[in-house]
Amino acid sequence: MTLIYLRSMPNTYFQFKQFRIEQAQSGMKVTTDGCLFGGWVASEIQKFKKEPSQILDIGTGTGLLSLMLAQVSELSRIDTVEINEQAFGEATQNFKESKWSDRLSGHQTSIQDFQTDEKYDLIICNPPFFKNSKQGADSGKNQALHSSSLEAEDLLDHAIRLLDPDGSFYLIYPEQEMKAFKTMALTKELFPIRQVIVRNQKNHPVFRVMTHFRFSKGQESTTEMIIRDSDRKYTKESWELLKDYYLAYNSPL
Repeated sequence: MTLIYLRSMPNTYFQFKQFRIEQAQSGMKVTTDGCLFGGWVASEIQKFKKEPSQILDIGTGTGLLSLMLAQVSELSRIDTVEINEQAFGEATQNFKESKWSDRLSGHQTSIQDFQTDEKYDLIICNPPFFKNSKQGADSGKNQALHSSSLEAEDLLDHAIRLLDPDGSFYLIYPEQEMKAFKTMALTKELFPIRQVIVRNQKNHPVFRVMTHFRFSKGQESTTEMIIRDSDRKYTKESWELLKDYYLAYNSPL
């Protein structure tokens, strides 16, 4: 499985409309699927009756998702957990240089060791997912990409531990990993209520699945999103999630 990057970048950063992501030291760079996930969760927040007061970003990496959510929330305080020292340092710098630095807090630890009295209204995670594949020499990249650094069952247990009874947990995984995670989640009474199936192009295999979980059981809804059209331009649907963040290139609008 190949991660699709936004573009070949001569710089060590990716510039968004309202913030910059420095990413030279992080194993997980800015990716299209990560940005779509952040944009989707941000669009969900804007539909909430009440803005979440406490958000947790598990495995923040560069801090991308937290910064995307900070952009659309005026009052939310965002805690982030990142085990890798280099990625943590980069995320901390990205937060510090953003206009929302007073609402962003980083913790260099694993989610297994993260201790707090908080219960979070919203938890978000773009976890590592490669299994049984050869790891490279870059230990930071291995932590970011390989599930040995955060097994799905550990992620589930600690999301449940930290989630408010009325809270929402958002997760992105490849298709098979999401199916397995949903099966485990149901046994622990964390229920999928909404999912988006993501394909790179029409008739392509499923690339990622984004799912919203809650403790309250309901009828699960499923929609599908195509990232790019036959001309490799963003579809209108995907661009709607990206347009408030990306500088205006490759826009279908």
